Amino acid sequence: MTITTAETVALVERVAEELAAPRMWWGMSGHRVTGEAVARHLEAAADLMEREGWDPQFYAPLSGHSIVDALNWTARDGAGDADTRYIARTVTEALLRALTGAPYVDCEVWGEHSSRRLPEILTALRGASRLARLYGPEGSGAC
Repeated sequence: MTITTAETVALVERVAEELAAPRMWWGMSGHRVTGEAVARHLEAAADLMEREGWDPQFYAPLSGHSIVDALNWTARDGAGDADTRYIARTVTEALLRALTGAPYVDCEVWGEHSSRRLPEILTALRGASRLARLYGPEGSGAC
């Protein structure tokens, strides 16, 4: 499948509109989270999955080797926290909805689909990271 420049621009505009909502960048703890913090968490999750070879073709669903598991592990390792994990998942799902055209996508279920391959997951996580950097807020903003 080839995506044209016009299609790419339309896709980014759809995601950017959703990410522009101020509520998007507040974690479950009530603290505002920066786009940079979310981006780092997403990159750490992608790096873990790549380094450890967490390809869904080799692991059964609920095996502990999913996108959500990578976000959880990297939060425990200090790459983020519950807030960045929550928003990372939200940003990833916004990107996946735009890519698929679906009204709802759960990134864990998407990542564990039988057709999914690790390179596709890594592309989604790294794409979500770029979007978080571009459209997320800068600086801290605790409530």
